Amino acid sequence: MKKKKRDTKRHNIPAAVLHWMLFTRYYLLQFPLLSAFFGFLLLLFAAFAFLSPLPPIINHHNHSLQLKNGAKAEESTLSKETSSFRVPRSGWRLGRHLWSSRSSKFYYGCSNASESFETADRRKNSDRYLLIATSGGLNQQRTGITDGVVAAYILNATLVVPKLDQKSFWNDSSDFAQIFDVDWFISFLSKDVTIIKQLHGKGGKALNPYRMRVPRKCTPTCYLMKVLPVLNKKHAVQLGKFDYRLSNRLDPDLQKLRCRVNYHALKFTDSILEMGKKLVQRMRMKSEHFIALHLRFEPDMLAFSGCYFGGGEKERMELGKIRRRWKSLHTSNPDKERRQGRCPLTPEEVGLMLRALGFGSDVHLYVASGEVYGGEETLAPLKALFPNFHSKETLASMRELAPFSSFSSRMAALDFIVCDESDVFSTNNNGNMAKILAGRRYVCKFVFWVLCTAVCSEAISRTL
Repeated sequence: MKKKKRDTKRHNIPAAVLHWMLFTRYYLLQFPLLSAFFGFLLLLFAAFAFLSPLPPIINHHNHSLQLKNGAKAEESTLSKETSSFRVPRSGWRLGRHLWSSRSSKFYYGCSNASESFETADRRKNSDRYLLIATSGGLNQQRTGITDGVVAAYILNATLVVPKLDQKSFWNDSSDFAQIFDVDWFISFLSKDVTIIKQLHGKGGKALNPYRMRVPRKCTPTCYLMKVLPVLNKKHAVQLGKFDYRLSNRLDPDLQKLRCRVNYHALKFTDSILEMGKKLVQRMRMKSEHFIALHLRFEPDMLAFSGCYFGGGEKERMELGKIRRRWKSLHTSNPDKERRQGRCPLTPEEVGLMLRALGFGSDVHLYVASGEVYGGEETLAPLKALFPNFHSKETLASMRELAPFSSFSSRMAALDFIVCDESDVFSTNNNGNMAKILAGRRYVCKFVFWVLCTAVCSEAISRTL
């Protein structure tokens, strides 16, 4: 009788399963080791990238000399290392429209007070008066005015129309009513805070306010603890150098009050609005769309930043001399400042950024700026990238600007209006004007604005 052959396939199945289980166990045991190994390589790469030297800083002084020959110089500039950073020669789209947003129609401002917000007529205290003395340029003072209204609400005090800074670097003698519509300011906020134009004493006697300062970023509790007792005793208190004297962390109703003041109550005078409207109309006559650039590149601003912009020993000496005005400033490390995002972009870097975003040389550019360090030599690369270069001085005659030209705050107000009405707003810094305009464009219009600092600066520097 023949023996039956063994079913080898049936006997191999358990062995295969066992082999698979052993292999899986081995793989799972090895996987953490592989993960740790590749994680170590990733950390090593990150450390190497962080400790590697910075890319060379753009020497815009020397680079701008190449641009004196017009189009040929621009071509040589834009063709440099195009493999790593492409600079478009004309407008092109990046998957969305450059001048508008499809989502803007779905957004709206929400600064109206809630039902629980107490109005001025329900909490009026006629025996307490708050005065504030603002500090800095127009937009820094605007921030102070906004916070002053909120401080008056917190203290349940009558606010006297704020006093503007007339003695600092800007040396502008304008008072509140010469820049802002004071009657509109008082009436618009009448439901929130009682505001008067002047402080009048009782029985014909002058009432001299008690002068004091509050810490920066002072909270509502801080005001109630430090200012209210003095206000109850003296009845009139003036808070000096009132800039950034209120905390940013406030409850929603106080934040909404801030918005009502900044974006609605502070309206420029008719003369400023009329001139600003003319500038906008003249830009629209030149092009359907335009970019507004707020360019901060003044010598004192660059010195304060502690950054280096490629101007050699001459720049180091000039900015170092200005920097010594601020005795509280420590010795700067330009490489560290740039790495940490604290350096404003040069005019050339801003131009390259805008071109890389898709805005071509045919785009019209309105530039709002003060004194530019290096003058025309510094501006030459930006003008080569955007030949349609405009400012309030090129759009209006000296006669038209005469009522404003001797007053820095009024000139800044004109720039504010044009930047606010532009299709795209860009800036090379994150200063007061940039912050206010960005907020206003979000709340009131939801239109584009572009902020670029050292992150863009480092990327652009690698291409030059």
